[in-house]
Amino acid sequence: MTRSARRATVALVVMTVGGGVAACSDDPDPGPSPSPSVATSSAAPTASPTASPTASATPEPSASSPAATPTAAVPAGFAVTDVMSPRFPDLGGDLGGVGIVRVGRHSGYDRVVWEFPGAGLPTYRVRYVDTPIADGSGDVVAVTGDAFLEVLITFVGIPEEGMARPADPTASALSGTVIAEANAIFGGFEGYGQSFIGVRDRERPFKVSTLTGPTRLVVDIATG
Repeated sequence: MTRSARRATVALVVMTVGGGVAACSDDPDPGPSPSPSVATSSAAPTASPTASPTASATPEPSASSPAATPTAAVPAGFAVTDVMSPRFPDLGGDLGGVGIVRVGRHSGYDRVVWEFPGAGLPTYRVRYVDTPIADGSGDVVAVTGDAFLEVLITFVGIPEEGMARPADPTASALSGTVIAEANAIFGGFEGYGQSFIGVRDRERPFKVSTLTGPTRLVVDIATG
């Protein structure tokens, strides 16, 4: 499928991800998300002398639906639905030709960060896919994990001549995280850099943000 055809099918629904999360060791902390308030009634319930209590089942949210309210296991702002920046699929800032990747552990989530040498804010789309497919070639990409997050980010150019592809996180760096694999970005197809995150066990809620100085794309994945 051509890039033009792929752009025409991009959903126009945009989820703007707000709030900050604790950052990796060298990423600034935008501040914690506010804790949800719990509404309480000022009037005490009146017991009915003739009514007998009945048990009502509370439906559990589907694994493929976003969490309605944050819990101890799912931090505020995390969901499993697609996330797009407002201007995607338009091209964003000139990020350069490579995106080095690293992984960090945090309380309640694990973090994947791509860092770029260029400037400007990127546009992006992050979503779960059934099968990792390489942009451009259409080939299946072998990614370790039980669920797969596709990351598309722009504008990614051509790496400088003789530049080596950045290394992916090692097994020891991924140990103890819910991330089975994360790939560096090395060049793009028609300006779109692509990477995949292999997630352990299931589709887990995630959150996307960008940072500057240097330019970074951040994907946080809930561990609960």
